[in-house]
Amino acid sequence: MLSKIPKYFFSSASLKYLTKEQVKSYEEDGYLIIKNMLPAHIKSNLAKLSSQLEELPETPGKWMKYYEVDKRTGQRMLCRIENFLPFSSDLSEISYGLITDISTDLFGEQAIIYKEKINFKFPKGSGFNAHQDQPAFVSFGIDKLLTVLLPIDPNTRISGGLDMVRKIHKERKIYSQNSDGSIRTDIEAKMNWTPVDGEPGDLVFFDSFAPHRSDINFSTFTRRNLYLTYNPLSLGSFREMYYEEKRRLFPPECERDPNKDYSEGAKVFNVANPIK
Repeated sequence: MLSKIPKYFFSSASLKYLTKEQVKSYEEDGYLIIKNMLPAHIKSNLAKLSSQLEELPETPGKWMKYYEVDKRTGQRMLCRIENFLPFSSDLSEISYGLITDISTDLFGEQAIIYKEKINFKFPKGSGFNAHQDQPAFVSFGIDKLLTVLLPIDPNTRISGGLDMVRKIHKERKIYSQNSDGSIRTDIEAKMNWTPVDGEPGDLVFFDSFAPHRSDINFSTFTRRNLYLTYNPLSLGSFREMYYEEKRRLFPPECERDPNKDYSEGAKVFNVANPIK
């Protein structure tokens, strides 16, 4: 049951960081790019903070590390880390502060964090097939969420930056899917895709119904992206419940029962990505 929390009374005069024009652009396009928005001490340390998380050992019950398999060598490669905010004070500060405030501006009511992740795309690492995030957020029956991308490394055409589709998020529908949860290939081909590149310090906000994808990383460096997802506080607070549910249905490898099948959990928590 959704928590009954008083709605945050909001008007355009309440905007803390954004202009009315930026909010309107987000509502129309389904995404918003804000250049060089992060404070200098966070921007300059993003790579270091990410490296500290990468070096953490796989530990049941704490941060959650997921892997893909290199098709050439058969070796595991780190693909994602989740549930890391309790273990990084700097990332927690920016997530619960500035980015919560900007998300509040975009929702028009108080925002609260839903989940967090860092995606790792090694040189020649696989892309993420065209998809919408909303199918991965069905556990608690809410359909108003946004995600913000914080590039840790440059997002370019060579390193496998994002492509987005403008405006069709307003249909509020989930498109037919391939077996891996990606948007059906013939539907994807008819969509008008726009490259969305970014540098460390930039923020890219996008709606949970906005289709997006990324290509293989053809660069020589690992392209790391930090993503934070928010929902309106009026709908409830779900972060703790989300990670409890994910640990149960699609845990990291170090927590898995070798005799248990996690394919059903993968349908919700492993949409259109290369995680094993």
